[in-house]
Amino acid sequence: MPSPPTEPNSDGRPDTPPAPDRPPDDEAEPAPSETAEDAAATTLGAIREPQRLHPLTLLLRVGTSLPALVIILFPLLRNPGSTENVTSLVFGALYGAFALPAILLQYWRFSYRITPKQIVIQSGVLNRKNRSIPIERVQNIQIERNLVARLCGIAKVKLETAGSSSTEGSLAYVHQGEARKIRQVVRSFQRGAQEADAATSEDAADTETLLDMPLRRVLLSGAFRFSLLYLAVIFTVLELFNPEALVERVLRARGRVGWVSEIVFSHPALAILATVVAAVFLGWVSGIGVHVARYYNFRLWLDGDKLRKRHGLFTVTEGTVPLDKVQALILRTNPFMRAFGWYELKVQTVGLDVEEQGHRVIAPFAGAERILELARRVRSVELPESFAHVSRLTIRRRFIRYTAVWSALLLPTVYFWPADWLHLGGVALPWWGFGLVPFILGWAVLQYRNHTYAAGEDGFYIRRGVLSHYLWILPVEKFHVFHATASIFQRRLGLKTLFVDTAGAATFAYPEVIDAPAGEADAQFSALYRRFRQLYRGRMEAEAGVPGTRLAPSERPRLPVDEPPE
Repeated sequence: MPSPPTEPNSDGRPDTPPAPDRPPDDEAEPAPSETAEDAAATTLGAIREPQRLHPLTLLLRVGTSLPALVIILFPLLRNPGSTENVTSLVFGALYGAFALPAILLQYWRFSYRITPKQIVIQSGVLNRKNRSIPIERVQNIQIERNLVARLCGIAKVKLETAGSSSTEGSLAYVHQGEARKIRQVVRSFQRGAQEADAATSEDAADTETLLDMPLRRVLLSGAFRFSLLYLAVIFTVLELFNPEALVERVLRARGRVGWVSEIVFSHPALAILATVVAAVFLGWVSGIGVHVARYYNFRLWLDGDKLRKRHGLFTVTEGTVPLDKVQALILRTNPFMRAFGWYELKVQTVGLDVEEQGHRVIAPFAGAERILELARRVRSVELPESFAHVSRLTIRRRFIRYTAVWSALLLPTVYFWPADWLHLGGVALPWWGFGLVPFILGWAVLQYRNHTYAAGEDGFYIRRGVLSHYLWILPVEKFHVFHATASIFQRRLGLKTLFVDTAGAATFAYPEVIDAPAGEADAQFSALYRRFRQLYRGRMEAEAGVPGTRLAPSERPRLPVDEPPE
C-alpha cells in the first residue's frame, strides 16, 4: 500500500519521516484524538511501554555472584578428599537453590519507561518499588561500560538528579545503542519538543575539545598518586595462598632461610623498615594502576552548555556536567605535584557523585596555567593577588589537640605492653612513640602555612591542606549558607571559624576558614553578606522590578532589608 504524501510543516518543508530504529509506537502519526503532549512524546521518541533490561544482564549477574560461591566451596576445592566438606556442599547447594532463582526473578520484575514528564522504574520481587524520576530534575545521565559489557555490546545507565546524594536510578544493563537513545530522549524532553531536531549527537561538529590525556600523561599523573586499594588486595591474596610456606620453600632451596631468619630476629628495626618500604612501593605502584584504570584515554569537551567527559580502561565512563549546575571550583594538589606545578581541577555540582566524594573531576592532571584556563571556561575566575593567613594561635591549638589524641593512644598501649615483647634500648616500644611529638609540632606549623583565604568581588577563595592541598573558588551567586562560629576554646583566644556552604557540598573537607581572628571573621562575614544581598537584589529587580513585568507590584518578591545581619 503506497505511503500517503507528507504534509508541509509551518516552515514550508515536508516533515521528516520517522527514523527506522524507532519503536513501532513512534512510527505511527499521532491520531487526531491524541493530545499535544502525546504528539510531542511521539516526535521525541518516548518509551511508553515498559521495557526490560538486556537478556545478557542475567549472565553478568550470575558471573558477579560466582566469587561468593567460590568462597563457599573454597575448603572443598582446597582439600577435596576431606570429610569436613559437607557443610560447604550444603551451603553451596542452598546458594544455587535460592540465589540463581532470585537473580532471574529480579530481572523479570524489573522494567522502565520514559514519558515526557518522568522516568518510571519498577523493581523488586517481594518488596515492589515504583520509582518516578521527574525529567526536569535529571542532571546527569552517566553511561558506564566495563570490559565485559563492552565485549557484549551493553552498558549501564546511571541517572543522577539535583540534590540527591546517590544515584537516583540505574539501568544495568541495556544495549549500548539504547543507552545513548535514552540519554538523547531525556535531553530532548528537557529542551522541549520545539528543539528536538536540534539535539546534538555524541560527536557533533559544534563540540570543542578542552583536554585530552594520552597514555604517557596518564602514567605521569599516576606517578604522583598513592593508593592502598591494590595493596589490600595483594595482602588478601597472599593470606589465601600461604606466602610464608612459599617463601620458606624458595629460601630453603637456596640455603638462605637461616640467614634471613637471623637478620630478622637480630635486627627487628631493619625488618620493620623493609616492610614499610615495601608497603610504600606497592602503594605507589597501586596508585599508578588505579589512576590508569580510571583515567585512561581521558577526554573532556564542551557540548553547548555542558561539559562532557569520557575515560576508563576496564570501565569506560561517559558523564555530563551542566555548567549552570556548577556550584564551586576546586583545585587540588599534593606536595609532590605542587613542586612540579601540577594540579587537578574538580567541580562541585548540585547532585553528588558518591564515587567521587561529592566532586566531579574535569581535569585530572594539568599545569597551573592550563587548570586556570579550564576553570575560566566554567566560571569567571580571577585569583586574588594576596591571601591572608589565619591566626598563628592555630598552631598552639592544633599541637595541643593532636598531642592529646596521640598520648591517649600510646598510654594504654604502654600499660598493657608485655614485658617479654620488643624493647629498644631497654625501653618498651610504645614509649618511643612520644618521639614523634616534634613532628606533630611541625605538622601544625605546615597546616598554618597552608591555610589562607581571600575575598574578591566575584567570590570567596580558601586554601587548606598539606598532603591534599585544596583551593576552593566559591562564586558569590552560589552561596547558600555562610556563618561564623566560635567554640569555647576559640572564644577564650578571640578566634572564629568562618564557614561558607554551597549546594552539593561534600561530607568532609568543607570550605571553611578555621581560627581566623574574630574581628576579621566578622568583617568577612558582613562583606560576604553585603555582596550576596546586592547580587540578589539586582536579580530580583531584573526578574520582577523592570517596567512591563507580568507581575503586579503586590505579587513581586520582597527584597532583603538593609539592616545588617545580627
